Amino acid sequence: MKASSRLYSRVMRAGAITALVAMTGVVPLAQGAGASTLTYSGSGYDASYPQGDFTPPSSMSFAIIGVTHGRPFTTNQYAAQQWTNAGTISKSLYFNTGYALAYAKSDTTKCKTGSSTYTPIGASGHTLSALQAAWAIGCSEADWAVAVAPGSPAMWWADVETGNSWSNDTSLNQATITGMVTELGKNSASSGIPVGIYSTPSMWASITGSNFEVSGVSGDWQAGIQACPSAGFTQTSSGTTAPVLIVQNGTTTSGKTTYDTDLGCQ
Repeated sequence: MKASSRLYSRVMRAGAITALVAMTGVVPLAQGAGASTLTYSGSGYDASYPQGDFTPPSSMSFAIIGVTHGRPFTTNQYAAQQWTNAGTISKSLYFNTGYALAYAKSDTTKCKTGSSTYTPIGASGHTLSALQAAWAIGCSEADWAVAVAPGSPAMWWADVETGNSWSNDTSLNQATITGMVTELGKNSASSGIPVGIYSTPSMWASITGSNFEVSGVSGDWQAGIQACPSAGFTQTSSGTTAPVLIVQNGTTTSGKTTYDTDLGCQ
């Protein structure tokens, strides 16, 4: 989301646990293979730089704050205040993603070194080198987001949409996303925090192509629909898709601020 409702308008959870649901709308589940996951319930919102110093209505159950300013390797200058203004409800974070050769100038040393571990079947020579460079970009995007985070989120969300820069070569995009998700799972400040993908089925397919499997994703956040679908769009293993945890189902206005509204699906 680079601006409130931009993507939406374009595509038209006895006892302590019960108390947690009532208070936050989000319930942590047991750690599983690869990553823990969450369930989201009730109504929430997402906000980023277009919303400025935004204080949400008291009726919200969860918040998702953007840490970037519409592009990878940028910073939402209002993120810290928006995080504070969200209060005690469950708070997650999202960041913009993309692939472009120019992004390599922001690569971290750790990601450049770690990229050598990315060796897709059949890739060699220049092809492998290009894919590893893309992996390092995605890895570094994750490191950047974690470094500018205003707090420790309940969940990290990677914003994957066609409005950002992506390659016509879906294998480069796949490598970027793989590096990003892998690093979020390994970064000492984000390890153990679930990772999700924000997109739509059509955008995801356009960016990643068909049959792309990305392990480490705990859920999907789908934009532009009113009701929760039965299955997500991110393929996490052969024949298995991530659950849809949230749908971005509209926009509303509080005072002079327009922001996106979200519905918990689990």
